[in-house]
Amino acid sequence: MHLHHLTVQAFGPFARTETVDFDALAGNGLFLLRGDTGAGKTSVLDAVCFALYGTVPGIRPTHRLRSDHAPTTTRTVVTLDFSSAGRRLKITRTPKQERPSTRARTGFATDEATVQLHRHTRTADGHDQWDPLCANHQDAAREIEAALGLNKEQFCQVVLLPQGDFAKFLRSDAKDRAGLLRRLFGTGRFQDLQTWLTTRSKDTRKHLDEALTEIRQLAERIDQETHTLHPQDGDTPTRPATDDPAAILTWTQQLLTRSQTAHATAQADAAHSDDEHGEAKSNHEKAVDLATRQARHRDAHARRTALDDEAAGHSQLREELDRGRSAQAVRPLLDGLDRAAAALKTARAGEHQARALLTPEHQKEDLHHLGTHLERRHAERGRIEALIPDEQLHTQRGIQLEDLATKEQQALADLDDAETWLAAWPAEESRHTSAVDAMNRATDSIAHLEQTVRDATTRHEAALLRDSLAAHLTAAADEKAARATEALQAKQEWLDLRERRLDGMAGELAAQLTSGMPCTVCGSPEHPAPARPRAGQPTREDESKARILHEQTGQALTKADREHAELAEQHAMAIGSAGTTTAAELATTLKNARTAYREACDTAAGLSAARDELARLRTEHDTRTQLRQEVRDLLTECQTRSRAMAQQQAETARTLEDARAGHTSLPARLTDLTRTAERLDHAITAAQTTAAAGTAHHDALTAADQAARSAGFTTRDDAAAALRTPALLQQWADDLEQWGKKDAIVTSILTDPGLVEASLQPAADPTAAAHALQQAEARLKDTAGAFRRAEERVTALTDLAAGIEARLAGLEPLQQSHRLADRLASIASANSAANTLSMELEAYVLAARLEEIAAAANTRLQNMTSERYLLVHSDGKEAGRRGRLKNGLGLRVLDTWTGTERETSTLSGGETFTASLALALGLADVVTQEASGRPLGTLFIDEGFGTLDEQNLQDVMDVLDQLRAGNRTVGIVSHVPELSRRIPSQLNVRKHRDGSTLRPLTGADL
Repeated sequence: MHLHHLTVQAFGPFARTETVDFDALAGNGLFLLRGDTGAGKTSVLDAVCFALYGTVPGIRPTHRLRSDHAPTTTRTVVTLDFSSAGRRLKITRTPKQERPSTRARTGFATDEATVQLHRHTRTADGHDQWDPLCANHQDAAREIEAALGLNKEQFCQVVLLPQGDFAKFLRSDAKDRAGLLRRLFGTGRFQDLQTWLTTRSKDTRKHLDEALTEIRQLAERIDQETHTLHPQDGDTPTRPATDDPAAILTWTQQLLTRSQTAHATAQADAAHSDDEHGEAKSNHEKAVDLATRQARHRDAHARRTALDDEAAGHSQLREELDRGRSAQAVRPLLDGLDRAAAALKTARAGEHQARALLTPEHQKEDLHHLGTHLERRHAERGRIEALIPDEQLHTQRGIQLEDLATKEQQALADLDDAETWLAAWPAEESRHTSAVDAMNRATDSIAHLEQTVRDATTRHEAALLRDSLAAHLTAAADEKAARATEALQAKQEWLDLRERRLDGMAGELAAQLTSGMPCTVCGSPEHPAPARPRAGQPTREDESKARILHEQTGQALTKADREHAELAEQHAMAIGSAGTTTAAELATTLKNARTAYREACDTAAGLSAARDELARLRTEHDTRTQLRQEVRDLLTECQTRSRAMAQQQAETARTLEDARAGHTSLPARLTDLTRTAERLDHAITAAQTTAAAGTAHHDALTAADQAARSAGFTTRDDAAAALRTPALLQQWADDLEQWGKKDAIVTSILTDPGLVEASLQPAADPTAAAHALQQAEARLKDTAGAFRRAEERVTALTDLAAGIEARLAGLEPLQQSHRLADRLASIASANSAANTLSMELEAYVLAARLEEIAAAANTRLQNMTSERYLLVHSDGKEAGRRGRLKNGLGLRVLDTWTGTERETSTLSGGETFTASLALALGLADVVTQEASGRPLGTLFIDEGFGTLDEQNLQDVMDVLDQLRAGNRTVGIVSHVPELSRRIPSQLNVRKHRDGSTLRPLTGADL
């Protein structure tokens, strides 16, 4: 990947539009990004990462990327032009941000994040152009990752090379290293594979256990079946163990054979019992038949005697039956006569009641006069009904006159109210207009006052931090001076002690001589005049202690120097934000700004309501003006209509008074006429009904007398006396008929040859035959039940035997599958002796990656340290609850000058930076090869060079020169002056009160 151009606008510390031409900077393959602390050097790298991935390194939110120095109307935009994988692309991104609303005079609107990706192409005539690829976040992410071959985490580690993070990685424990390496190399898939193998082992174990459980359950069922078949059989085969398939099969076949034998025996017993039962059943049927015939013959003799006794009164009963049947012909006419007499009586009573409701002068009149009076009432009703609409109209006009009077009074009141309100309107309009103008001015000033409050708050907080850091900075300077004195003194003491030891080295060597043993210096076995140790001669232990003290004081000095530098950087940033104004003065300024802002907000808060109120009042003015004219028109209309209706009411009232004839209303008069007409009509109908009922009664009386004589009776009363109920007559007829049927049946039974023959034989005994049949049925049930149970057991054992045979056949594949899965899971989880390294699968992969990284780092670390230091990868196991995962992730430093290994934490500040840089470059090589294998055309190294001495700096620069091979560009982010002299191609970041700027520097500018 090669970067070409970067453009930022309102991004981070850059308030305006700034452009970086990487092609111009990369002319020598190496360029320096320099600037004061806090100017925004790292923000350039943040812009590159944001353009590519939409986020910045770390966990900072994207909504804080906007420059606080930029105007609110300027939108944050980042554009990056780069080449990768044979394509040249340009990506433009904007983060989510707020801006002043264009629709409302106050408030803010939110613009969502956007992205646009273009591809560089050439037209047919050779001109360059940018073709759009996508404008969607997901599509852009896929295109970028496909082009670079790196995700954001990998890009930040292998392209931006955060030196501080790799110092932590160098000194961290294996757990932290595992977390970083897992994210960079995506080794979670190996952990997933290990988990899958463990789950697979458990599943195969579960399936095997389930198969064994099924076999055991089937064996128990077989055992249960055979014990119920032969509960007293002492030689029943014993059930073998479940894990012996051959024995289980043999045992099952033996039990099945025994059950089949028992089934055949039970079948023979059931057949013999069935024959015995058939013979007993036939004997019982014969005994029951004989006893039945003998009983029927005895019962027929008894019934013959009873029938003869009943026949004594049959002649009189037949005579009564004949008279009753003759009287039935007269019954309908007699019933009709009774009904006619009752109807005549009812009609006469109804006529009397109807005439009683008439006026006394009409109660004795005949039908003709009553009809005349009824016709007169109908004619009068017609005339009254025709006048009812006039009466209703008269009532409605009265209501309308009342409504007109009410409307007239209301119109007068509304007219007075409208004229009063309109008279006060000019003054009210002026007062509200002035209030709205004042609120508009307050609203316009809010944005400016809010920015003033934010600026004052930022400067006041920076002043407080500046004053606090000044004290800490002084203390840190004192601490640094003290540690420098201690380090210088310890170094001097160590060098003096070393020199004294070298001066007296002859005595130290002579003390080690032994008679007859060769000298380690000259090789002679004779020692004629060995040197004597000097008084106070230092030993190797003394020198080692002094050297350790020197190293410890050097580390303390490095720590104090780093803390002092950090405080100095923070103090400089605070001064840049707060200036030299005192915190008290800035606090007063902040208080005044907040007061002005609150007053403006309080004034502007009522603007919307004031505008609405003014608009409402103006609308009301128009409404009341129109209402006044409408009320005047309504008042004139009401007065005119009232006069016309009053004249019409008087004329209608005289006509209605005559028609009411003393009643309260026409409906009342009509009701009285209707009631009189109904009574006359009812009396006429009742009189007509009485006349018709008299005629019907006379006719019924004549018909009844004639029918009685025709039926053979002397009078109508004789026929009525002979009447009987139809039910009684039917009962007499049924009794006579039943006697005849019973007589015929008894005669037939007494003459039946079979019954006569049975009566001559000895008495039958069906009870004894039934007892014998019960015994045969009991034996049949027992043998049939035994046969059915034996048959069911044979069927059950056959099915169980087939099932257990099938499961035993599938047991061996399950056992083999479980053995294989369990062995692989144990090896992957480091629970097996076959895993000689005791490392889990993912830990093994991570250890291999770390070994590759250490090897790649050492190729540069030796050059940077004059071949003194090497990073050594360790397969040792760290202590801890999850020690297995930490296997193989140890890093130590080998000092080739002394041949000893030590912890990375013992490296000095410069040595730590050198080792961290080599480790970062090695990791970049390995991650790049793992992710895509594409060469990295641009690298950035962020800070850390200030810890190097002149020689180490030269070694590091030599390595960086080597990185430029293969058309690679290396950007160094630092403010170390020595690098400014060594690297001619530079990009200077300058900070100002209104935002930072970018300026490329050439050799003439330096």
